[in-house]
Amino acid sequence: MKTLIATTLAASLVAAPMAFASGTIDDAKRALQIGTDYGIAHFHSIELEDDHGDDGSMEIEGWLDEQWYVELDVNGDGSIRKEERQKRTDGPWGLSSTEAADYIDASVNQGMSRVEEIKINAKGEIEVEGDNADGQELEIDYRAGSMEPTKVERDDRS
Repeated sequence: MKTLIATTLAASLVAAPMAFASGTIDDAKRALQIGTDYGIAHFHSIELEDDHGDDGSMEIEGWLDEQWYVELDVNGDGSIRKEERQKRTDGPWGLSSTEAADYIDASVNQGMSRVEEIKINAKGEIEVEGDNADGQELEIDYRAGSMEPTKVERDDRS
């Protein structure tokens, strides 16, 4: 009985970091939901922290409306750790939540299993960075309006 309990406990401790590691496809979509709930209408970037001691935190940037751009640092539990707003005259531009989710899904179709970052620039160039199931780093580029990649770059981290 003690062996069974010890084995179960050890397995739980080994699996726990995996359960809370950021970068999963679900984490990326959760970041979109957090940004949408906050009021972001046009996403500029989402970065899921991939540090070794990761706590599931993320950075979300985008436009709230015609004038206000926001940068959010979000804790692993979804609470906002830090918010910075800027009044700008060059926007809004970026991806809607639905569009960003579509590019994440398109990247999954290209073999991505973990997302580190998705971002768009003012020219409509979209970049999704992450890893495939084998741990190989992927960078997939798109043009706004097309789910067909313009470039797929694979780098082995070894």
